[in-house]
Amino acid sequence: MPNMMAGYVQLPQLEEYKEWFKDHFDLYREDGILQVTMKTNGHRMCWSGANHRAMSQLSRVISLDRKNEIIIWTHIGDYWMTDKDPYGWETYAEERFEHQFIDDTNLIKNMIFDIDVPTIGAVPGPGFHWDSVLLCDITICSEKAVFDDDHLYFGLVPGDGMFMLMQYLIGVKKANYIAATARQFTAQQAFDWGFVSEVVEHGKVVERAWEIARILKSIPYETRTIFSDLCKRPFVHLLADDLKLHTVEEQYSTVYRIAAQDYGEAQTDEKDMGMIHHFRFRSEEGMKLVQAPVHSYQEIKDKCAAWGKKVGWVTPYEEFGYDKK
Repeated sequence: MPNMMAGYVQLPQLEEYKEWFKDHFDLYREDGILQVTMKTNGHRMCWSGANHRAMSQLSRVISLDRKNEIIIWTHIGDYWMTDKDPYGWETYAEERFEHQFIDDTNLIKNMIFDIDVPTIGAVPGPGFHWDSVLLCDITICSEKAVFDDDHLYFGLVPGDGMFMLMQYLIGVKKANYIAATARQFTAQQAFDWGFVSEVVEHGKVVERAWEIARILKSIPYETRTIFSDLCKRPFVHLLADDLKLHTVEEQYSTVYRIAAQDYGEAQTDEKDMGMIHHFRFRSEEGMKLVQAPVHSYQEIKDKCAAWGKKVGWVTPYEEFGYDKK
């Protein structure tokens, strides 16, 4: 057989690109099943501009590796994201367009438009920014998982994908109410409302994701890959119609708040936001509060500040022993 005039392009292999992303994700593959575990270094993921961008970069890179036949997307430990890097958005002011218009959009759309194979999202516990895991073909969560969208709590329009997915999956009226009140909803409610596929015993969510992945692996490659295309198809229409609009409206609200000097010139509010998220998702007092009726967002903020003072809350930067140079 004659040689081709030009050969196939050699793309990066797992051992190479797992090094690229090692600060933000652990990547492990067995029998064509790739597990993506979100983190910040060896700790729980602390939301920052760097991992915000890395999520969209990773989804694109792993989509190019044909050895990744099924993908599990999860988070280190017993929680989903619950913290922020207090210095993780210092480039936000000068890179606002890249972070909000490009990264925000790619983080969502790459999960649907780039990845062709079956995806399974596994939520081990409470946390925010669960949009990537909700975009998976199948989403399972721990019985201790808790969800919300608290953008309005911080004076921002919820336009980064979470509110859009809530409206689509649980219905317009429920989603509008939850976003307006920043109320949390439980794993059981998430299942009853069609937000997740299955609720799993705490500590067993990754194990169950692998069980489902192996069931899918037993189906012929072509069949399961085409099936995944049908699973993603409803989101294709949703994202094509609504994603840019949602993203741009959040950008507008952010710029307006900064112009009003609510966040400072460079949006230096991440330490306070981090404490509030920690309070809402990791403290018993905070999780009870957001389920109870309140008269204003300020009431929650005041109680959060009192809690932080009482327990001597420290940022994950300090908790993990980092030194800001």
